[in-house]
Amino acid sequence: MLLSLLFLASCSYEETTKETGHKGKARINPYLAAERFLEEFDYGVVNKPGWPDLEGEISTVLIPVSALSARGYIDELDEWASNGGHVVVLLSNGEPYLNDWRTTLVGSFDSEEDLADPFVDWLDELGVVLDYSPGEDGNPLAADKVRFLGENFEVFMEARVCPENQKGKATMIRSLKHQEGRITFVADARPFRNRWIGDYDHAELFLALHDASPYEGTTAFVRNVSLSFFGLLWSRAWPAVTALIVLIVFWLWKNLPRVGPLDSVESTSEVRSYEHHLEALGDFHWRLDRAEGLLRPLRAGLIERAQRLALTSGNREADVFQLIADRAGISRERAERAMTFERSKDGSTFTQLVADLQTIHLSIP
Repeated sequence: MLLSLLFLASCSYEETTKETGHKGKARINPYLAAERFLEEFDYGVVNKPGWPDLEGEISTVLIPVSALSARGYIDELDEWASNGGHVVVLLSNGEPYLNDWRTTLVGSFDSEEDLADPFVDWLDELGVVLDYSPGEDGNPLAADKVRFLGENFEVFMEARVCPENQKGKATMIRSLKHQEGRITFVADARPFRNRWIGDYDHAELFLALHDASPYEGTTAFVRNVSLSFFGLLWSRAWPAVTALIVLIVFWLWKNLPRVGPLDSVESTSEVRSYEHHLEALGDFHWRLDRAEGLLRPLRAGLIERAQRLALTSGNREADVFQLIADRAGISRERAERAMTFERSKDGSTFTQLVADLQTIHLSIP
């Protein structure tokens, strides 16, 4: 004990601090700081699960690329933008479930095959081309300055997939007019998240994205979108679905007066003989595994008895199959076949195996 105390007294410890991230609402909502920043300028903010109501007073929509997988949503968003809305598509790191304190760059996709076909078609319609290897030697493209609508902003962005500008070069932000509205593609959404929005000119750039909308209104953050065929069918054609359900219920009520058909009941019980049950049981085992399940315990018992016989006769190293063959008066090949052969192909082979097993069973005490 004294040695342990002396050893422990000479030890030292070191305190380390590990940054784990935000707590509370900021941990669930990565754009909470951006929302409060807009509220300081008396701008409205909408951040609810699911698809936003574009028929309201929304002027700007920030949406991750993973939420643009259905043609119906893309068409609705495109029509809304053409009427004066501003759509900001976050190509990477825009999903709300991502952790701001990860150390590696995370992207939603690495190639065009990872994108939904409706989104690829929409890019073709808009004339937007994505560069899937913007950096040198396949590395992500990093930028410390970006230009948006004639203004320069000091930022830190890094992305593996970037939109190309009109000159065919990869850029972090590509914004284009869409009739009366605007559509903007942002390569990296991290400058707008809680951890980095206070760095450099990230907040100013975010405010510029909001002010780029042709009309004043609220900004909607699309957190997640779950598209269900039946949900879409109900929301778009609920009168027809309701009428179809009523028609089905009426047809069932008309044609199915009872839960199901009546069971057939035999008036007289047929007394079956013992041979009938034995034949049915044998047929079941034959169809199951060629009666291997019945022969296995019999063979195990015979092997145990043969080994015990060899021990009592002082011939421990004797060939078990030869010993069985000598006791039963059959050849060694027949004895080994009867004890090891599995899955007889036909009834005659199985009958011969059972006959040999019966002879062996009667010959071994």
